[in-house]
Amino acid sequence: MSFFLLTYTRGSHREPDIAEFQDPAAAMERFVAAERSHREHDDGRGVVLLIAEDEETLRRTHSHYFESLEETLAGLRS
Repeated sequence: MSFFLLTYTRGSHREPDIAEFQDPAAAMERFVAAERSHREHDDGRGVVLLIAEDEETLRRTHSHYFESLEETLAGLRS
């Protein structure tokens, strides 16, 4: 399993920045630092730390981080 740190701009539906980690302690350290930085500077960005087998699985199981607004709405309608 890999740890994926996603950094995204809230409401933009643009592709997030992705950092992959194998070491859970390193992943958590980076997550906490990023979360603190974004909270202190209120830059409109969000961070999330996710676990998945690989990036392909991550994109499938957490597709809302990677889809456009239109794709997200279409998925909700079907």
